[in-house]
Amino acid sequence: MADTNDMNPIAAIGFQNAANIYDQARPSYPNEAIQFIKLLCPTPTTIVDLGAGTGKLTRLLSTFGAQEIIAIEPVSEMREKLKAIPSITRIIDGTAEHILLEDNTVDVIFCGQSFHWFANERALTEIHRVLKPNGLLILIWNKPDYSKYSCSQQILELIDSYQPPELPRYKLMKWKAVFENQNLFSCLQYKQFANIQQITRETAMNRYLSTSFISVLPSEEKEKLIMKIRQIIDHTEDIPEQELEASYNTDVYWSFSQK
Repeated sequence: MADTNDMNPIAAIGFQNAANIYDQARPSYPNEAIQFIKLLCPTPTTIVDLGAGTGKLTRLLSTFGAQEIIAIEPVSEMREKLKAIPSITRIIDGTAEHILLEDNTVDVIFCGQSFHWFANERALTEIHRVLKPNGLLILIWNKPDYSKYSCSQQILELIDSYQPPELPRYKLMKWKAVFENQNLFSCLQYKQFANIQQITRETAMNRYLSTSFISVLPSEEKEKLIMKIRQIIDHTEDIPEQELEASYNTDVYWSFSQK
């Protein structure tokens, strides 16, 4: 059983509350990114998705041909979603700081939209412990591109106004600090991929509501936020009534374990 003390409380409660809309509204990852990662480790035996969430990334890992695909996720509501993915061979209730696997047994560890939550020395040491020599660590995030619609920046600023101070977030890039002055992993390398998805207005709204610090808001406050977002959208002429284009940049970082 995962030690919940390892988890940020906003992540623990927020993703518990948002498991359903997270799975429905969060984007998947572009095929080009997955194919590129395959080139870095063409014949893995064992793959781990660490902080697997509802399996947005895990679903895509069956194409790697690994004998074992292990999903590690500390939030029970999200683990329930993982049970519907047949390619997963094991689902583990665990955290990055306590990985319930033997030393030197994993070829690739993926962290999809998750590493910023556990970017600390304990987690990096655990990841290094279970990876084989020269094992591959993949960090991947879908980062919204807000240039498409004129109201996007206004909505972003509204959402960010609810963010608690010092909350870990990918875009702040503070997670990179754990890779400085360490000898467990090679230097991080980076590549970006375009990721464009067609969504409805409802899906766009649920994407905002699946943000950890938004999903923990009291119901009344959340309703006020929804009204504010709808007002912004309704007063924006360039947003289609039906299907709209959600643009993301998929950022892929990778590093190899040094043993």
